[in-house]
Amino acid sequence: MRHPQIFAHRGARVVAPENTLPAFQKALDMKVDGIELDVHCSKDGELVVIHDFTVDKTTNGTGKVSDFTAAELARLDAGSSLSAEFAGVGIPTLAQVFDLVGNHCRVNVEIKSEDPTGGNQVEPLVAMIQKRNLYDQVIVSSFNPITLIKMRWADPKIQLGLLYSDDLPIYLRHAWFTPIIHPEALHPDHVIVDAKLIAWAKSKGCAVNTWTVNDVPEAQRLAALGVDVIMSDVPDEIMAAL
Repeated sequence: MRHPQIFAHRGARVVAPENTLPAFQKALDMKVDGIELDVHCSKDGELVVIHDFTVDKTTNGTGKVSDFTAAELARLDAGSSLSAEFAGVGIPTLAQVFDLVGNHCRVNVEIKSEDPTGGNQVEPLVAMIQKRNLYDQVIVSSFNPITLIKMRWADPKIQLGLLYSDDLPIYLRHAWFTPIIHPEALHPDHVIVDAKLIAWAKSKGCAVNTWTVNDVPEAQRLAALGVDVIMSDVPDEIMAAL
């Protein structure tokens, strides 16, 4: 059985607060193959790493991410909700995460965007990938097809991943496979991955990177099917079982 790569979903979020530098450091300590994270733009145009469109769920603040500067987001407490050990840990910038990761693992950057024009993260992310020469290390994913089309137009060399789940409208699923977008990878919800999907993806020349797998038997099923990447909240447990 070919072993898939294991990515830490939002970092090692079970043992450190998700999408923070400690979570990514813990993931690196586990020797993961990659990390997955989410990006938004701050009020002052910095790419910052947080899942939700608001800071309410994971910090002691309230309001939209886009209403805070990067410095203000860094001063929020994004750690205490998990453990007092992480009190005062703030929301990092994507640049800080890349500095931490270096060349130790791959990075899946998910652009969170409901913007019909693709979102304001595309241009600064493209510039950062180009400046740091991260073409071989980074794959950019999104549920928003316009976002990925915008990425493709901005720099065709950047690897793209289609995020989708079973409830995504069929017209959106098929919209990805145009000459403009053609993603390097599919990122399906693990519950819809079967032999037929794997065969279809391979016929399109796409890798299959699936999320979010925290159950060992399910990870073993997916590995046997031949998925390329498994994203998990418990990457150490999944790696130990495969």
